Amino acid sequence: MAGNNDPLFTKQGDLSTDGTTGMSAAITAAAADYTGVGANNRLVFTAEANNGGYVSRLRFKALGTNVAAVMRIYINNGSTNAAATNNTFFGEVSLPATTVSTTAATPDVDYAIGFALPPGWKIYVGLGAAVAAGWTVTAIGGKY
Repeated sequence: MAGNNDPLFTKQGDLSTDGTTGMSAAITAAAADYTGVGANNRLVFTAEANNGGYVSRLRFKALGTNVAAVMRIYINNGSTNAAATNNTFFGEVSLPATTVSTTAATPDVDYAIGFALPPGWKIYVGLGAAVAAGWTVTAIGGKY
């Protein structure tokens, strides 16, 4: 019986952001698009180049006081995200208005992904409207 002899367990866990600005990089500027080509869309996960990767979920965390907004999620085929044909508008999540506090936590907003990405494929996110303090996004998954 032919089939996949490789189990779908990742080789190593991966808690990713874009990898260039640090783990708590704030996303504040609006991308305001539905195609994933906006200059303010942010790379948050890249699947391993030879074997791909798996993303369980994306976690969004407010970094202070923000107005309510929406975060849009795009799957990219590994090529430039500047061409709309390389991106798929996968989904979106409403982000609540938040207020910085020394006594109360801001909410964690999780968005389930739950699937494997082909080698080199990527996940981008972008805000629908600008916010003041920003949101950080962490992809929770692994690389094969």
